[in-house]
Amino acid sequence: MKDLDRAMKYFIGFALGSAVALPLLGEVYANISKGIALFLAAAWAVWAGVKFSSLSLKSAMLGVTSYVFSSVILSFIGYLAIHPAVRRWIEGHSVYFELSLSEWARYWGSAFLLLLISYVVYFARFGLSKAAGKLRSDSEKTASAIENAFEDDDK
Repeated sequence: MKDLDRAMKYFIGFALGSAVALPLLGEVYANISKGIALFLAAAWAVWAGVKFSSLSLKSAMLGVTSYVFSSVILSFIGYLAIHPAVRRWIEGHSVYFELSLSEWARYWGSAFLLLLISYVVYFARFGLSKAAGKLRSDSEKTASAIENAFEDDDK
């Protein structure tokens, strides 16, 4: 499978996953723990970055950008479907804690900013692989220079 095809496959999977994960994490943020919700959102973005990091630069940037911007729109659509159902379920079993509009804005802003971690993870892994390749080629050149230094051939 080509890198571009894999990028589009990952984009679709992560965008649809975000459409479900981010609204559910919003409910976790409101009713369980803000830290856990933001940690899980960051973990989701890191996982996406790791998956995209196996692709070429062009394919990965196209896929990550599509995933991040589609996640913004699809997660709001998912929120409209998920929030009423979760609210009814929680009110039937416990007390639902309603967030103010500013608290919801803080969650969504944080969640969408955390999606940008995917870029950081991609470039970190890209940089590490470039550095490892450079170290490998430099060590081969160094080994060759050492071998040549001890040769007895006069040229």
